Amino acid sequence: MEMNKLFMAVIKLLVVVFVFSWLFRYANVTFIDVIEGLSQVSPILFLLPAFFFFLHTLITYSAWHRSLLLFDVQESVSKTAPLFAFSTLTKYIPGGIWHAGSRVFVLARYGHSKLRVFSSILVETVLSVTVSAILICFLYPFISLYQNIIGSAAFLDLLAPAVGLILACCLVTPFFYRIVFYRYNSEVSLGGRATEFRVDQLVVLALLHALGLLIYVLGYYFTFKAYLPEQNLLSVDFSFIVMAATLSGFLVIFSPAGLGVRESVLYLAIAQLVDDPMLVTICLAPRLLLLIAEVLFYCLVKIVGAGFFNKVPT
Repeated sequence: MEMNKLFMAVIKLLVVVFVFSWLFRYANVTFIDVIEGLSQVSPILFLLPAFFFFLHTLITYSAWHRSLLLFDVQESVSKTAPLFAFSTLTKYIPGGIWHAGSRVFVLARYGHSKLRVFSSILVETVLSVTVSAILICFLYPFISLYQNIIGSAAFLDLLAPAVGLILACCLVTPFFYRIVFYRYNSEVSLGGRATEFRVDQLVVLALLHALGLLIYVLGYYFTFKAYLPEQNLLSVDFSFIVMAATLSGFLVIFSPAGLGVRESVLYLAIAQLVDDPMLVTICLAPRLLLLIAEVLFYCLVKIVGAGFFNKVPT
């Protein structure tokens, strides 16, 4: 078991190294160039995107807390907030299962069903991926970048929103959740009453993830704006690219937190809109600011404590 974990950690670390090596080689830059580029912008200009990334992290936490309630895991914010903050940082560790495993292990020690906690994490992941895909589908008919490359196809302009609408309906329909969790939805499996899924709960969860993703896009926009103040990037194309890059990071499981994959996709796509020698640095800056925001979230939880986070609606 330990050898398998070590092997997976090595594989994921090699994937990250390979992806970044390819990106730097493709863009004809070095690691030193990127570091120097990051320092060419005043830290003051990073305050606004860092705030949006912090807000995104807070909303993501609130969504997971509601996911726990969906499975009748009722735990205080003072315990779930530090746990979420810690597990969010561990998602960057190659190979391990800390991101999910730490939440399952700790809440199990508080007397909660491991299966219920794991199910809440599964819902969180499914919602993150599906909401991203839905928004991409709804944005597709309005983009011009890729349609200029592959040609305009009327049926795709109709098909994409239709797929998005179907996914949105599935996402808030209790029937599909009962199918996915049918093995766990019994008193024998979960050691308690059967889990109920209500439309209003699912709608709120989906809207929270959508709101978090939109704020996340704003974080990217203001990061790019710090480097490219003359560029008007707040467009459908830019939003589509950021969401598509984020979705690619979710789907490539061999890269921890999509590290490198998201940035590579972002660079390749944004290069069609922006021609700038510092573009690789600009594409990496949001990841750095997101990490800083997650560290600040963790520090705030540890320092300020539950007094602040008990104000988060649950």
